[in-house]
Amino acid sequence: MATVPRSAKIVHYAYYGDFYGTAELLNGSGYLFRAEGERHATLVSSQDPDLLLLGLVEVADAQQEIDMLVGGYAAVACSRAMGVR
Repeated sequence: MATVPRSAKIVHYAYYGDFYGTAELLNGSGYLFRAEGERHATLVSSQDPDLLLLGLVEVADAQQEIDMLVGGYAAVACSRAMGVR
């Protein structure tokens, strides 16, 4: 498993209530939530039940690039096999 340098920002795609955007971890105590298309940000407690963290921005964006390289969303969905154990 790769380690993240201390200086690297940890940013998740997130929902805060009804708003979609990104949430940046601040010193392990909370998140700076920025709604999509907005310049201002809101400081949110890491314990706030309205904050839903989705995935790390870097990982999700890299996966989307891979999906597009193999033919797009339809190709990815159609290529997945239903596994039977």
